[in-house]
Amino acid sequence: MSAILTAKVTTTFDENGTPIADARIIVINSLGKIIGTELTNSEGIAKIPVTVHKDPRFPKKNMGEVTIIAVANGFNEHINFSVPVNEYNDNTGRVFISLWKIDPNRRNEPQFLNGSFHRFTVFNMLDYYAEKTGLKRQKITIDIRKEPPWSPKLKID
Repeated sequence: MSAILTAKVTTTFDENGTPIADARIIVINSLGKIIGTELTNSEGIAKIPVTVHKDPRFPKKNMGEVTIIAVANGFNEHINFSVPVNEYNDNTGRVFISLWKIDPNRRNEPQFLNGSFHRFTVFNMLDYYAEKTGLKRQKITIDIRKEPPWSPKLKID
């Protein structure tokens, strides 16, 4: 089924947070294929056309599910493993994403939702899709004692 996925990226877990412009959204289908990528606008919103497979776990619904990765300069990455598409039979999907600022006094790791995975499993998955998308690492001036988070910028930029 085809749908428009709307992702809103802010600094808090609700739509009233400060929008984050130029965050890169990566959409991955249930087969592990990247099916869309887009930068958010000045309102922190990206609208991405997607085509997803019907999820057999919901036999009475014509819906699918995707994984969303969000990255932005100055912030740690975010992954949501379970974003419904067409749940309300309206050919849409919606997700609100909150990004945490990079902070030298905190463990700077990706946040992830809807998955009971070990964090190293998530980090490897994130690196795989960031590299597959062609992302660069952020250039940061503070020491966070690890590799910097991924940037929304592409290596070809």
